[in-house]
Amino acid sequence: MSLEQQKLDHKTPIPLYFQLRTILLDEIQKGSYPVGSTIPTETEISDIFQISRSTVRQAIAELAQEGWLDRKTSKGTFVTRPQKNVSLIRSFEPFYQQVAKTGKRPRTELLRMSVVEAGENIASYLEVDPSSKIISMFRKRYADDVPMVTMQNYLPYSLCSSILSHDFEQESLYEVLSQSPEYRNAVTKTFISAQNANAEDAELLCVKLGAPILHFNTLTRVENDNIVNFGLSRYRGDMNEFEIDVSVSQ
Repeated sequence: MSLEQQKLDHKTPIPLYFQLRTILLDEIQKGSYPVGSTIPTETEISDIFQISRSTVRQAIAELAQEGWLDRKTSKGTFVTRPQKNVSLIRSFEPFYQQVAKTGKRPRTELLRMSVVEAGENIASYLEVDPSSKIISMFRKRYADDVPMVTMQNYLPYSLCSSILSHDFEQESLYEVLSQSPEYRNAVTKTFISAQNANAEDAELLCVKLGAPILHFNTLTRVENDNIVNFGLSRYRGDMNEFEIDVSVSQ
């Protein structure tokens, strides 16, 4: 299918620039535009899809940032190939390690940390009494000063009060918890869903309202069956990939 045969869905909450970015990347990856060739101009793409040039420009800018396109003044926009460390490949390991592998600089901003009452909703996940004290921690994490993910963690105060003495702008929650002998055999269950960016996502992750977000809902249970962490993570869908290895026994 050529670019002219593709269509944008104006009814979906997914932004038009992101739909266009996806279409262009698909055409590049399947060889419609080989490395070294030029893609149509902003005006031509704008005419094909009947959208503004600013929308086209945003889609091209993201692909250029990711290393798929190279814009040369007065010459056009050329197809390239991203370096291996351009995309962030995520797996279930500490954030600092994930980002460092890509050659980028990781950074964490601690936005909130407090001891609060669990309440009915969080208590149901942590399997504690609603009046129990819990630790609430909310962080934003970056790669080369680009916001990548927000992380909200809830931990039972009775089991995890020692973490309050740690600096989570410099330390990993995973690594701090793993220092406890009883945590070393912990089992984490994660549910992943695709969602649209809400107002908080748009502000904190610098994305448009309705942009794709990968939502992770995580529960960590230790050997004695206590839950030590309930986490909610929201990753930018345009700048994160996840690699999951599955072993299948015969």
